[in-house]
Amino acid sequence: MKTLILITLTMALGLMGVGCSKSNSTNANNAYVAPIVNEPTAPGISSGGPIFTGGATVAFKPVSKSIMNDYASSAVPVHTLVNPTNYKININLSQSATSRYSGEVSIAYTDAGQNYYGVFTAGAGKNSVISKGLYNNVPMSEYNYWFKFENQIVFTGFFQDQFGAITLTLIPETTTTSSGSDAEPVTTTTYKGSIYYKNFPKFVNGVAVNTQSPDRFCWFITYGPYDCRSNVIQTKCGLYPGSEAGYQLLGTFSGVNIKTAFNLE
Repeated sequence: MKTLILITLTMALGLMGVGCSKSNSTNANNAYVAPIVNEPTAPGISSGGPIFTGGATVAFKPVSKSIMNDYASSAVPVHTLVNPTNYKININLSQSATSRYSGEVSIAYTDAGQNYYGVFTAGAGKNSVISKGLYNNVPMSEYNYWFKFENQIVFTGFFQDQFGAITLTLIPETTTTSSGSDAEPVTTTTYKGSIYYKNFPKFVNGVAVNTQSPDRFCWFITYGPYDCRSNVIQTKCGLYPGSEAGYQLLGTFSGVNIKTAFNLE
């Protein structure tokens, strides 16, 4: 497991990676450790390959092998790619609060005869109550919802494992006016999307960082190595977190069935 520097509750800092506009958000303490499948490696390793029992699975196209190597470098032990193939992404979400979605986003591939996969999570509950803390009782999936952007119903959100965070963006592949309300995804077309990633640092100024506490997911952190916020994703003023928030584009995909991916009836 990586480690986390404890954060003072009373510190008041703006959002890292301002993006579209300024924000008055202040900081919360620590970050929530999302559950990881097949510890201690991330991406996980499986001789039989990941078995996705729900959600929607489609092909995933990484930006490049070097970017995938950087993404995989956050794991312990570090996995250096040889000749990766069969990239997949699985999206398995469900509504856990009013118009908010929690669950898992998994990225899988095969390399050198083994199957690797990372499982990134957003919790279904609410933040624990911390004395003098911020974001108490706020849904863990607070920033994961559908909204209207440039006359399309789109989705953006945060997910994390113990080694880093990702953002998920979904955009309809066919322009449609069959749904015009926020929080109501279009189900008459498939969706395309992208994944941006941000690895948590193993060291700060040459010193190993402390263990991440269980109190908050990283998108509620405003300072330190586990701060994974993006003002763009939080305020929904755009679709991608951008480099100013410390994220890089990992890859893209298409053909997602939203009913299956979001477990909609």
